[in-house]
Amino acid sequence: MKYSLTIQEGEENTVYLPPDVSLSRQTMVSFGSMSTACRFVSSPLLDKQIIITNDVAKRLYIPFSADVHLFFAEDTVHLGPLVGIFTAGFTKSPLRPVGKRSFFFAKLLSQEKKVGVFAFVFGAHHINWEKGTITGYFYTESGWTQREVPFPTVIYNRLPNRRIENAETFQAIKETLKTEYGIPWFNENFFNKWEVYRLLEKHPLSRPYLPDTSFYPTIETADQFLKRYGEVYLKPANGSRGLGIHHILKKNRKYECRFRDQRGANRSQMFSTLSSLWEDVFSHQKLDSYIIQQGIRLIEINGRKVDFRVHTNKNEEGIWQVSAIAAKIAEKASVTTHIHNGGIVKTVEEIFPDRSARDHILRQLYDAALTLSRCLEEQLQMNIGEIGFDLGIDRQYRIWMFEANSKPGRSIFTHPKLKQYDELTAMLSLAYAVYLSKKTIDKREALFT
Repeated sequence: MKYSLTIQEGEENTVYLPPDVSLSRQTMVSFGSMSTACRFVSSPLLDKQIIITNDVAKRLYIPFSADVHLFFAEDTVHLGPLVGIFTAGFTKSPLRPVGKRSFFFAKLLSQEKKVGVFAFVFGAHHINWEKGTITGYFYTESGWTQREVPFPTVIYNRLPNRRIENAETFQAIKETLKTEYGIPWFNENFFNKWEVYRLLEKHPLSRPYLPDTSFYPTIETADQFLKRYGEVYLKPANGSRGLGIHHILKKNRKYECRFRDQRGANRSQMFSTLSSLWEDVFSHQKLDSYIIQQGIRLIEINGRKVDFRVHTNKNEEGIWQVSAIAAKIAEKASVTTHIHNGGIVKTVEEIFPDRSARDHILRQLYDAALTLSRCLEEQLQMNIGEIGFDLGIDRQYRIWMFEANSKPGRSIFTHPKLKQYDELTAMLSLAYAVYLSKKTIDKREALFT
């Protein structure tokens, strides 16, 4: 339940709570990692409101009045949660503190009132280890503002790429906050395609959605896959945005290789033998971090391949739900359906105007995405609040999973009819933070009882 938190001048060392909040032996109030002793007063005049005196708010580094949740553990009432969103790439601009991604973060933080959280964005250089505080960026009605707050209740990892995420500095910060301060993270790593495949292959419920896949492709593997399936994809296991993908087809005893070159142009080359293709295209490439995957004959619209981006999120109860779904249509010569590679976004209604056919497809996509979300979380055994799946439908209407992303792109939300789902996915990310906060506080209490 949400409560409206107000900071008030006047009396000292007091927190006023509405009568529906029953206290047992609580003598402390906390916000993020800060706690202080105080006096609690139950006031019949308050309805879903909490009043906290200014001196208590200062000791807890509460930046302003807002909507919050209450959590109870042993002798402490927890206000919040305080959600830290960890990223990099900060600028000195007060209007765009995170550069081009400032708009994304502004949309995310603007959902905090609906959910009832304090949410802020921060980087490594904003942490004051001696004081145990962070000077983070909040997004308010008057724009971006920096405020000093305690270490957060939970942290959502939104580092922009794998290179930064794997840097020793960021790994050390994450490990310190997790182990020494007991702060849980969610979506803490980018997914590796091969690791995801290996984990899902072990689960009987997810296995039927997986194309045949192998790691570290050789010409022998490619030959076997082509004999079996007629077409294959080679992909970087840690790739994103469709970069580095090669599509090989066997056609009338010849071999076609389609890819996107370094200038961003779609290329196609024909070879008389697989060995000549391999020598020309891959002899100078390291394939020890690549996967090779069975090609799927996808459904098409006007001769253009279609796949689907399906976002799943966990809600405030910790239950998976489908939060957005859209079709992506490839450019005719393109290897992938990615938008920056000439693909276009359509709603499922635009692709399947017939309602009964559309409902059947949607049911299949929903079932697949929710099953895969649950299986992946079960296998990874880490906190995941959001996943973006790339799913395909073949000509026999079977569903296939091509990719799972822990930091899904937002390009589908450029479609005007998907704007509401952009807001929903942002809101649910913060709602999951509420669930994770309660779970963490309950676990801490269990350690002491």
